[in-house]
Amino acid sequence: MHTSPAAEGGAENLAPIHVYNTLSREIEPLRTQVPGHIGIYVCGMTVYDYCHIGHARAMMAFDVVARHLRHRGYKVRFVRNHTDVDDKIITRARENGESPLDLSARFIQALEEDLSGIGIRAPDFAPKVSDHIGDIVTLIGEIVAKGHGYRADNGDVYFSVLSDPNYGKLSGKKLDDLRAGERVAVDTAKRHPGDFALWKAWGGEDTEPHWPSPWGEGRPGWHIECSAMARHYLGDTFDIHGGGIDLVFPHHENEIAQSECGTGHPYATHWMHNGHLTLDNEKMSKSLGNIKRIRDILREVPGEALRLLYLESHYRSPLPYNSERLGSALVALDRLYCAKEVAFSATGDAEPKAMGEPGLDAADIGRVFEQRFHAAMDNDFNTAEAMGIVFDLVRAVNRLGNDRSTRAKGGKILAPARAAFALMAEVLGIGTMEPQAFFDEVKTKRLLAQGRSVEEIEAKIAARGAARAAKNWAEADRLRVELDADNIVVMDSPAGSTWRMRVGE
Repeated sequence: MHTSPAAEGGAENLAPIHVYNTLSREIEPLRTQVPGHIGIYVCGMTVYDYCHIGHARAMMAFDVVARHLRHRGYKVRFVRNHTDVDDKIITRARENGESPLDLSARFIQALEEDLSGIGIRAPDFAPKVSDHIGDIVTLIGEIVAKGHGYRADNGDVYFSVLSDPNYGKLSGKKLDDLRAGERVAVDTAKRHPGDFALWKAWGGEDTEPHWPSPWGEGRPGWHIECSAMARHYLGDTFDIHGGGIDLVFPHHENEIAQSECGTGHPYATHWMHNGHLTLDNEKMSKSLGNIKRIRDILREVPGEALRLLYLESHYRSPLPYNSERLGSALVALDRLYCAKEVAFSATGDAEPKAMGEPGLDAADIGRVFEQRFHAAMDNDFNTAEAMGIVFDLVRAVNRLGNDRSTRAKGGKILAPARAAFALMAEVLGIGTMEPQAFFDEVKTKRLLAQGRSVEEIEAKIAARGAARAAKNWAEADRLRVELDADNIVVMDSPAGSTWRMRVGE
């Protein structure tokens, strides 16, 4: 595995990273509380249903952020929460006739399976609201004691936005323009329409989760959970807070207000937000009924195809999704694995010039790959630019691989390419499989989607092999044409015939 410069020295040798900060509205150098250490908190899912590919956009963006920072030598403490106490969870559980916490536990497990399927690593900590009620009650108590919160006549506890002169600094919204930013209807018990719930009084139903507090039995509001859990794992002030662009207001604005008013300290130094994934120019959401679940996509293609589709756009950009784009991503991934197969099967020590222009190109692109890759990723984690660099290399390796002598002569030339594949696997999470394992997964999933099986194709290939052995060329050709029409590419060699699925023209 590639060794980053920071691994060979102290924090003073760390590469400078620049990030776009939603708070300052500009790209700025990454600043940390402790040199060489980075605390990251990312808002996770409200777990009442299966994760769709819009949710995964945020998970993917910050998976790559954490991967790259670790690769560059930073010590990362990465926290991504699960919201397992919420109105939507209670409603769904009531519909299903089950406990809200049982329902959320089921969907947490499903979420972890889905994210693993697209190569998203588990965070260092994945706290649940239900496990941090004590932290939440403590923070609410500090907010109320300092005059920033109040218990209303209905028993709820609210944060007073008028008590915070800095309210609106993240979103740029003015108090006079604010509408209530809660997940429930405006309550007349509020002193200001923008006030938001810190603690919700228990309604008396046994099916509704509730805990004791100084303000009576109840449960947390939506926003307070993240402030309390971030504080528990990262302290009053930490380095990066992330989430989807839709969370800037009200969720993240409210987090800042309640945290800074409660603790008296700055909250997060850098605020990073990913753009929406859209389907037919609309944000993907359950309320619109236009969702694509991760687990459904994984039945069709290897998880890295979806991952590559995300990587082709900068994390802050909107990401249009359709089946054609997913198909194009699979074609690109297939080319990448073909190049990896060439790079790792090549032997010999021929010099680049001995392999002509393809050899010189592959050597030149491989030699500068790491430097170009780091420059792209160090500049606000620009995966779109990094993927362009990746495919410069892929094209050069595949061009060299068109020469039959490459595998016997090109091992030395392709050594930098092999290091590049290790780097992209570590940071981007693509090209992580053995090429044959990838080709086999494509076979299985593509055929299954067509209602066919690997065994069916291999029987036809065996029949073609028997026809060839019997010198029945007409039958062999007929079977090959059938296979070709089914997008099956047959590769004959003295050792026998192998095959792959064709995934593009």
